[in-house]
Amino acid sequence: MTLAAALLPLLPGGAGVIAFVGAGGKTSALFRLAGELAAEGRRVLLTSTTHLMDPRGEAARPPLTLVLRPELEAPPGACELPEAVLGLTVLMARPAAELGKLKGVHPGWIPGLKASWDFVLVEADGSRRLPLKAPADHEPVLPPGTDLVVGVVGLAVLGRPLDGRTVHRPERFRDLTGCVLGEPLTWDHVVALARHPQGLFKDAPGPRVMLLNQADQATTLPTGSQLAELPADRVLLTTLAPDVRVLACVPGRRP
Repeated sequence: MTLAAALLPLLPGGAGVIAFVGAGGKTSALFRLAGELAAEGRRVLLTSTTHLMDPRGEAARPPLTLVLRPELEAPPGACELPEAVLGLTVLMARPAAELGKLKGVHPGWIPGLKASWDFVLVEADGSRRLPLKAPADHEPVLPPGTDLVVGVVGLAVLGRPLDGRTVHRPERFRDLTGCVLGEPLTWDHVVALARHPQGLFKDAPGPRVMLLNQADQATTLPTGSQLAELPADRVLLTTLAPDVRVLACVPGRRP
């Protein structure tokens, strides 16, 4: 099963805005989905409301066109949006202060982009390339009109201690899940993060998918019944590198 086949049935009308949040393979999943959709002849726009690693310096990205529009960093105004074309277009504002990263667009532009493109894929969260994170008060930056939220977790973190090398914003994670700093991270902590109103799916407006990545690096894997208890419309168990595999796709238990 492809990511597109797993996610698209949850989109109203089979198209729209998909926002990715969390950590542990978010950007890889984003580009993989974009590549699958573009290969089907769809008009696919990939962007971020925060920051994104410059795809020109990233290995194994699908064929794409990069467009930089500095004026889109500001709130919407009198500005002509890029024309929708077939294939994958990555739209960002400008190079960021951090080397190798690009600054995202203001979330207010997303509804206008949605009107022209078949799919708008948005990285709405930063994680410093760690396998797990808890959102701060200002995160995630979900754009208006988001149709589907994909929450990503890296299972490679299980069994490792809670600290700044394993979790982005570890103190916040502690407050949301009850995991003590330095304590081994467990499946129960992942479930607590997903279930907390200020956790993985914070502010998610519609359907939700929980994507459990790095299954090949995990010391133990959740059972089918454990997956089915997660607070999402659909739960995916995946490996995203070097090859994408969807090992399981089950309905969750949406609150």
